[in-house]
Amino acid sequence: MVNIICVKWGNKYNSDITNRLYKMVSRNISIPFNFYCYTENSSGLNKNINIIPIPDNYLEIYWNKLAMFQKDFLPPGPCLYFDHDIVIQNNIDHLFNYLSHNLTMVRAYWKGELITDGSHKREKDRWNMYANSSILLWESNNCIDIWNHFQKDPDYFMVQYKGIDRFIFHEKMKIDFFPKGIIYSRIFGEIRGDYSTAELTRNRIKEKGDEKLDCDGIYLHYIKDRTICLFNGPKYDWLYEGFEHYWSY
Repeated sequence: MVNIICVKWGNKYNSDITNRLYKMVSRNISIPFNFYCYTENSSGLNKNINIIPIPDNYLEIYWNKLAMFQKDFLPPGPCLYFDHDIVIQNNIDHLFNYLSHNLTMVRAYWKGELITDGSHKREKDRWNMYANSSILLWESNNCIDIWNHFQKDPDYFMVQYKGIDRFIFHEKMKIDFFPKGIIYSRIFGEIRGDYSTAELTRNRIKEKGDEKLDCDGIYLHYIKDRTICLFNGPKYDWLYEGFEHYWSY
């Protein structure tokens, strides 16, 4: 039995998106699994999703993901985490082949060898690097050092780093990566500088209140034989157009 888990906090994703993720997992795995959602609001979730309540006055936004590394947070066995903004395109059984004693993360090959040192004036460019936490794989209780390290000074780490990816990488936690050829990004593709799998958007408008923003000129990648597509980057609903068959029946 393997553990599949997601984290839903706040209003960024509703229960329909969590149920969509559950549906994609269910149709793309042949290994017995339990699906968990770590959330403060379980309303509307599929009855087959096991709820792990987020305590009141706890962490916010993406920092809740670190709680998964607490001792005995999940039952013994392999643990596979998914962000909500992904699409599972093919069978995920083989992902468990990359289970190790360390945490396995997505390698953002589209960033190349990028590593920054925290000196950039713009917050989003401080402590940047190529580790991505959209998909995480570990053995239950094998990575409790990540949580224990964070607990030494959580307020400092949450100010220092924009996201758990940067915390894990720059605090030198032990990590491995999924290899090339499995995961790609809808916006950024698979390998830095490769636009062979992309089409340039035309006549796309994003409405923001009364304002209309021109969204032409975004390259959208699609690689049919890959396992998972990440929808990291800009958050537009129309980015998912053409992917609906991956979760609908």
